[in-house]
Amino acid sequence: MKEKLKIGIVGLGKMGGIRAKTVRENDNTILVSGTDPHPPAKGFEDMQILPNYETVINSGVDAVFVCTPNRFIPEVVIAALNAGKHVFCEKPPGRSMADIERIIEAEKRNPGLVLKVGFNHRYHFGIMEAKKIVASGKYGRILWMRGVYGKAQGSGNANEWR
Repeated sequence: MKEKLKIGIVGLGKMGGIRAKTVRENDNTILVSGTDPHPPAKGFEDMQILPNYETVINSGVDAVFVCTPNRFIPEVVIAALNAGKHVFCEKPPGRSMADIERIIEAEKRNPGLVLKVGFNHRYHFGIMEAKKIVASGKYGRILWMRGVYGKAQGSGNANEWR
């Protein structure tokens, strides 16, 4: 029998809950631990709730899902990579080019690890079609492009994650 991938989640808010559900539904993964400054009263009984991201990283997990507010993502991603953990993080992975460059450096120092960022829109039909059109060269070399793409209404939780 194949050993299950042990997952820790840093940030147990809306996205952490969605990611936990995904982990639970996958036969190859198991929730081990998580942390949040205000842990939910229910919904995470199947995992150990720990005091901070360092304890999650060091709780025997193979991979860490980073579902924190944007300002904390780079610090947690880099710490997890440097501790030898695979990482999935929500977007954006950083708030500046300096943040992104630090993450890339940590990824390069740990070549055997997988780092993924949740840019799921790249798989939406409209985005894939736009990419195909640009790549075709039909309109020449695109120097600049602007578009509007998003939800028709707000999610109502912007203050929680920004």
